[in-house]
Amino acid sequence: MVETASLIAMRFRTTLVLFVLTAALVVFIKFYETKRPNTEEANRRAQNVVNFERDKIDGVVIQNGEERIELKRVDKKWRLESPVKDLADGSTIDSLLFDLEDWKKDATISGKEIEADKSRMAEYGVAKAKLRLKLQGANAPPEILFGNNAALEGKTYVRFENAKDVFLASQSIKNQISKKPEEFRDRKLTDTVATQVTRLSLKTAAGEMELQKQADHWQIVKPLRARADDQKVNDLIAQITTSRIAQFVADDAGDLHPYGLTEPRGTVTIFTDNDKQGQILQIGGVPEKQKDQVYVRFAPRKFVYTLPNKIETILSTRPNDLRDRHLVRFDQNQLDRITIDAP
Repeated sequence: MVETASLIAMRFRTTLVLFVLTAALVVFIKFYETKRPNTEEANRRAQNVVNFERDKIDGVVIQNGEERIELKRVDKKWRLESPVKDLADGSTIDSLLFDLEDWKKDATISGKEIEADKSRMAEYGVAKAKLRLKLQGANAPPEILFGNNAALEGKTYVRFENAKDVFLASQSIKNQISKKPEEFRDRKLTDTVATQVTRLSLKTAAGEMELQKQADHWQIVKPLRARADDQKVNDLIAQITTSRIAQFVADDAGDLHPYGLTEPRGTVTIFTDNDKQGQILQIGGVPEKQKDQVYVRFAPRKFVYTLPNKIETILSTRPNDLRDRHLVRFDQNQLDRITIDAP
């Protein structure tokens, strides 16, 4: 009887162990299958020129002959690091990465075919490629080498660094990375929007003026204290925050005299709650050949640009231009009754 009980216990333990092992195996297989791409996904990836995880890419390097363009993602924003340091146009880089994800192979010339006829490598122009693209980040692919354009319209030859196979693919990516460095720069003067500005300082030949936002309304605090017209002040600020750069001229470390910025005609400084130093915009002279533009220096970006000359209207702004002409200030949306007392 004791032996029977012992045998039963042993069988139970064996069964339990087998059950645990089977369960572990099932879990492992399911985990493995979820991590492995399905047939459709595998086929899609096989058709791509390059496979990568876009969200993990934090750098892009373009080598075009002697010219090198370096782009880095810092605090979720793209910056141009070389050949100059400046804000980069995030939409341009995001568009490049999106298109890279969808870049398909039209044909593959295997390494064996090229080995059989070594003159092909020179024909394709990928042996010593002038144009190269390197993505940086976790699991980034090898450097991509761009060769000659193919006889087939709109197609070009590409291969990976240290790879033997050559692909025929669309020229679209090649065209995107063949741009000049300035085409990767952000033409928005600032990322700040008008509603974020809480203080404004203006210095012109006419004098100094300062405005401050108090309880969602603008007040003139210098040279006099008075209510300001919210719409007019917001429009003035929007002239700065929505400005688009016309030309990238030079960094501000050199001689600013040619641009009329050693003694600027006017200076506008905008402040936000998180920026006590302020963003300084200095307005200088007018370019000889572009009379519809004006030189400016924008301190946060440490560069001299030209902006459309409508920015000059700020220079003629006077306190009276911004004063609130309404007798009283109230929110019309909260008005539910009007009472008129007559004698």
